[in-house]
Amino acid sequence: MVDAMLLGRPKALSTYIILGDDETLIIDPGPPSSSETILKAIGELGVNSAIIAPTHIHIDHAGGSWRLMEELEDAKLYVHPRGAPHMVDPSRLIEASKRLLGERLIELYGEVRGIEAERVVESRDGEELKLGDLRVKTIWTPGHASHHQCYYVVDEGVLILGDAGGTYHPEAEAITPNSPPPFNPQKAMESLRRLMELDAKTLCYAHYGYTRHPELLEVYLRQIELWMSIIEEGLRMGLKPEELKERLRREDPMAEKAWRRGEAEREMMSIMGFVEYFRWIWRGADKF
Repeated sequence: MVDAMLLGRPKALSTYIILGDDETLIIDPGPPSSSETILKAIGELGVNSAIIAPTHIHIDHAGGSWRLMEELEDAKLYVHPRGAPHMVDPSRLIEASKRLLGERLIELYGEVRGIEAERVVESRDGEELKLGDLRVKTIWTPGHASHHQCYYVVDEGVLILGDAGGTYHPEAEAITPNSPPPFNPQKAMESLRRLMELDAKTLCYAHYGYTRHPELLEVYLRQIELWMSIIEEGLRMGLKPEELKERLRREDPMAEKAWRRGEAEREMMSIMGFVEYFRWIWRGADKF
């Protein structure tokens, strides 16, 4: 695990590097502003060729892929088919990110460039990547994003979650949803149930760190159920997002603990993912 120093902040984004006998997998290289940190790490490890494998194409996870591939001339990008076109031409991805996060933040993440189509490999659900003796299984996990996928190191029992397991706050011993719009909680829970069927021993979070408590997958599933219940009822009562937040603090002990410690800076954006989901389905449309 490498601390990618997201926007210069420690313990905000984990990049995972899996070293095989004849190939290396770099998972979630982060935005362009983190590229020098990751390049330094792989240089120290002696990596000169790799598969760049974002869990999804959001800029804070995948935006710096082009920079690594510029340095690693034989590298390939391995990504969900829904995300692949936007890594070749990131214009729509950039504009959507600006609308969600604000233009200033996207500027701080750094310049995002497209990647040559011939260097992009589309994943298949359930396929195994062979890194020498290591087997890494790709599992499509929609919910946080329709183009989200997790990676399971089969023989080691290591599950790399990206954002499918929420945000892990190790110092607060808490999990909170990582659910900016567009978020689909039903599909997120379906994905969690798939992951719970694995014999995972270690959970690796993008935000942030890892734990040897695989039962946290079920804890997160129950938390999503709780948030859905609280937010749906609150919306029907006419509560505003700030009022929903206060109700969540009262009824979700983990969220209250994380927010009390100031470790969940984007909590309102996560609440809005649920809010927008209910607004969407009440308009009679399927989110994805």
